[in-house]
Amino acid sequence: MESYLIIESGLIKDAKFQAIGCAGSYASGSALVEMIRGKKVDEVGDISVEDIIDHLQGLPDQKIHCALLARRTLEKAIKKYLNNQ
Repeated sequence: MESYLIIESGLIKDAKFQAIGCAGSYASGSALVEMIRGKKVDEVGDISVEDIIDHLQGLPDQKIHCALLARRTLEKAIKKYLNNQ
């Protein structure tokens, strides 16, 4: 999974993701980008795996790792943004 963020003045104007995997990966990536669009970079760091699962109104136990993957991907994208500032 890859996350792509358009950030202007610390605000996430747009977010997209690309994934190769199962429906759980696509659902988790989609939920996460919905959750972060329009928020400040420093606000999205508190989004947890549980928040993603709640946004999806649940996720089968065997697909929890998909939400974790989405979360980790966001962390990497934000870290890359912050390192470039």
